[in-house]
Amino acid sequence: MVEVLKAFADVNRMKIIRVLAANPEESVCVSDLARVLGITQPAVSQNIRILKSIGLLAPKRVKNMTYYSIEIDKLKEYKDEIDEMFMRAMVRCTFEGSCDECSKRSCFE
Repeated sequence: MVEVLKAFADVNRMKIIRVLAANPEESVCVSDLARVLGITQPAVSQNIRILKSIGLLAPKRVKNMTYYSIEIDKLKEYKDEIDEMFMRAMVRCTFEGSCDECSKRSCFE
């Protein structure tokens, strides 16, 4: 989850997710995202690389252009994991924060 949360921790990546998630059946190229977001194409490409690394974007090559769409099932999976993480955070730790002794320590990996 750390890599996912790092990927979500950038305003431009969140904007890319929002644009693509609003129309999950459509694909968008880097130049269109750059125009919509008001940032450079290299900046969009760098952010897309990070979102692809967590499996959130699906590239589709058409001639010399690459179009990206959101992996909506993966986005829902991450939402569920984040919800679970916050739910666990609301439960008192019986090990007083000593994760090495906790049988559920894997929940933070």
